This record gives sequence, C-alpha cells and structure tokens, in this order.
Amino acid sequence: MSAVNEPIFVDGWDRPPAFYVLQSPLAPDGVVLTVHGELDIATAPEFRERLDAAVDAGAKRLVLDLTHVAFMDSVAIAAILHTRTRLGDGPLAVVIPQGSYTRLVFEIAGLPRCLDVFETLADATERE
Repeated sequence: MSAVNEPIFVDGWDRPPAFYVLQSPLAPDGVVLTVHGELDIATAPEFRERLDAAVDAGAKRLVLDLTHVAFMDSVAIAAILHTRTRLGDGPLAVVIPQGSYTRLVFEIAGLPRCLDVFETLADATERE
C-alpha cells in the first residue's frame, strides 16, 4: 500500500496513443488509409497531408478506416470534408464502428448525410 502523500501514476496514462497512418492500394485506382491514434489539432496537418498526397497521386476512390481513432475534433472533420471536395465525383468511404466515440462525433456533425459511412473495412471496399 502506498503512503498517503505518495503520488500514484500509471505509466503512459497521460499520453495519447501514437498517431500514424497506413496506406494500402485499392484496385483499380483507389487508396485505403488506416488511421491510428487521435485526430486533433496536433495531428490534423499530417493527416491532411496524407489525404492530399493520395489525391495528388491520382486516387479516384478513397477509403478512410477510422476504426483505431480514439479521438477526433473539428479540424480533422474539416480535413475529411476538404478531401471529399477534392475527389469530386470520386467516392470517399469512411469506416467507423457503431458505438465508437468517432462515430458519435460523425453523427452529431451530420456527416453520414454527406459521406458514406460503413461498419467494416470489408463493407467499404466491396462497394463500387
């Protein structure tokens, strides 16, 4: 048992999970971006760069897998909507499991009305 005035810390509790984005091809001319960590004002610039790079490289179809995103703010939403505009008629699918924090943010913002939201990556990639 610890002393009354001894601080109690759990290693790493105050740090968000590492942010990174994995990219994989989606035939014939698409890209899947799987995002891990938090999408906020600190990570949104890198996130937007990755989205822009995919579109600049010629992706006509984009799937964003946000299954592993623990937190998302309005700056990340703006980056996604910017990419939606840049794709023009090209599809942008977002994978967010039901019941997750990220799904709640999407629903509150009304994004399922303007973006295709799927439960699983398989559902999003099978779509034409």
